[in-house]
Amino acid sequence: MADPLFTRVCEEYGAEFPIVAFAHTKDVIAAVVNAGGIGVLGATGSTPDEIDSDVRWIRERVGDKPFGVDLLVPASFVQGNMEDLEEMIPQEHRDFVAGLMRDNDIPPPKNEPEGGIDAGLMEKAQKQLEVVLENRVPIFASGLGSPAFILDKAHDVGTKCWGLIGMKRQAVRELDAKVDGIIAQGGDSGGHSGRIGTFSLVPEVVKARNEINPDSLVLAAGGVTTGTHVAAAIAMGADAVWCGTIWQATNESETEMYAKQKLVNAVIEDAVQSRATTGKPVRQVRSKWTEAWDAPEAPDPLPMPLQPMLVAEIKQAIDDHHLEDWSGPPAGQGVGHITSVKPARQVIFDLMEEAQEVMERLSGQPVGA
Repeated sequence: MADPLFTRVCEEYGAEFPIVAFAHTKDVIAAVVNAGGIGVLGATGSTPDEIDSDVRWIRERVGDKPFGVDLLVPASFVQGNMEDLEEMIPQEHRDFVAGLMRDNDIPPPKNEPEGGIDAGLMEKAQKQLEVVLENRVPIFASGLGSPAFILDKAHDVGTKCWGLIGMKRQAVRELDAKVDGIIAQGGDSGGHSGRIGTFSLVPEVVKARNEINPDSLVLAAGGVTTGTHVAAAIAMGADAVWCGTIWQATNESETEMYAKQKLVNAVIEDAVQSRATTGKPVRQVRSKWTEAWDAPEAPDPLPMPLQPMLVAEIKQAIDDHHLEDWSGPPAGQGVGHITSVKPARQVIFDLMEEAQEVMERLSGQPVGA
């Protein structure tokens, strides 16, 4: 049978396998790309200069093989300067966070809170995007917000644009705009996630793609950590999988070893959703942090960017002092399938070997024969 695992993503982007890795570590991206997949670097927390440096570093190691950069460009965002936004944070919320630090003996952070999702995100994203396009990065992925506004400019320099969605109506808007790729992310996913499961969302988006803009790719995201997931995604009509959690538990990842071990030890039900860090639902490994905000006495988390501004200091303290019980790395529900830390290259091969076995079992004949 023809190889169903050699999809349009492989044909159009020059990848060997239909696996797209989202990771914040450039070493992971390079390893995945050189193993035959596509790597997309999460760079929202990076400065434009850092993105420029990382892109050049990756390109030196992968040549003309496919890779991308992912940024957040939210459509819904409280606007204002830092002083105005600080005044919008209720005293009740400040008191709650101060109480968490005091009652749990959490010392002050050693370092200044890191940047990321803050009041300057929109302006920062524009400068980051300029660097991506100046470097003619093959793929720009918008992890929050539609990339339609930059489509023409990106195409002028040879950059394809992918948009991450969690609902059909979002996909329809992006398909109407002729976005190059739709990342259909189910609520199973780690990090910012919605409420619709991957198995419900992906076929709906595939059908919409076929009807509205067949030229767009569909990538299945959410809970993808095994080759069985890869085979299932292709069977649903997706052109590739987009996965993130599994790459944190690789040798190349900069994730702290204790956090990697949390991912290895976690079971499926440990992947919980919480608005405590960014103000939007984030699926992560259960911790004292998520439990504190789930408690009856906890205030309702604030909208973005107020919540990340509120918790910046305590989150930095948790990281600086390696407070493992309070740390919960972002993780999808597929985290329960992660059983060890291994090289990224081995992850690619394990995923593809299992996916091929599934396809051969279903067809009754060797793939590619």
